[in-house]
Amino acid sequence: MDRDRLAEWFSRFAEVECGDLPLYDALSRSIAADDDLLELLITAAPGQWRPMLLLAALHDIVLRHPDEAFSRLYPTVGGSMDARTDVMALLRSFVEAHGDDIERLVTTRSTQTNEVNRSCLWFAALRAAAIDLADRPLAIIEVGASAGLNLGFDRYRYDFGDGEHRGRAESAVRLRCEVRSGTPPLDVDLPPIVERFGLDLAPVDLADAVERRWLKACIWSEQPERHERFDAAAGLTIANPPRLVTDDLVDGIGDLIESCPDDAHVVVLNSWVLTYLPRDRRNAYDSVLDLVGSGRNLTRISAEGEGVVDWVPAGVDGPTEHTVVGTTRWRNGERTEERTAVCHPHLAWIDWLAAGCGRPRQPSSEP
Repeated sequence: MDRDRLAEWFSRFAEVECGDLPLYDALSRSIAADDDLLELLITAAPGQWRPMLLLAALHDIVLRHPDEAFSRLYPTVGGSMDARTDVMALLRSFVEAHGDDIERLVTTRSTQTNEVNRSCLWFAALRAAAIDLADRPLAIIEVGASAGLNLGFDRYRYDFGDGEHRGRAESAVRLRCEVRSGTPPLDVDLPPIVERFGLDLAPVDLADAVERRWLKACIWSEQPERHERFDAAAGLTIANPPRLVTDDLVDGIGDLIESCPDDAHVVVLNSWVLTYLPRDRRNAYDSVLDLVGSGRNLTRISAEGEGVVDWVPAGVDGPTEHTVVGTTRWRNGERTEERTAVCHPHLAWIDWLAAGCGRPRQPSSEP
């Protein structure tokens, strides 16, 4: 592990993500400055050497030990921090006391954010995807689904900042996303959903208190509204559990698509999943979808960082630091692609870009 690179990631995380998160800012900067603390990530799986994994491991232990001095910095257990707090000293003491637990979590776990507010994207993007196949029922597959909270997107209530409320008015799960620009098709009727699957290497059983706590630990402690959304959605999902399949997305996606009814329009979703895969696995995943799409109508909606999937067309204003939403459509064997939207990673806002049904795929220049 390159400690200098990892230290830079923690510093960058503090700079970019923690402007209104004083605790996570202080923790990230403390870890970036200390080789022993950086060493805690050495046992993480490839692709998981990221600030959020270590921060989630600390948070998980805090949720189990809320009365310790370090834990009292965390709002999720009723704590708070002020400018006089010696975060480094408290962190070092906590790590010394719980080092074995931290190593176990870092070694065996992966970050599974399960941000429920991303359902705002599926609410809009699925409607856009179905416009040209409005007479076909939908079969929805989410890869990297974790506990499947976002598979229940049609059970939630939505506020897109225009004074209207959409979805289930009575739902305890209340989501909000500001549409800053563009016109997503929010009021288009969605075809009936006849199948919905979640595909994940390690799907989460929300009825298991240990698993549910890990998902809470992956949510930033200083954002109570996210925890409220998670708790409400978890309760609803436990009462209406989705069908979750344990498999690798490359190896499992083809069989899942083929198991859907022949007349269904299959839509495959991913958000902040492919960034954890090596480039060759992302390409293999794309090839599987290409093969399946040559024989049936298929749509993929992808929400990842700029450049994570290289098929998304470039933006007119150049690359962005925000989440990029791309849509691929396979219709009668022809593949088209579009840059659908740019959004906040947790869907606090969205800039809707799509106007049509995409551009034809450009032939590869490689032999």
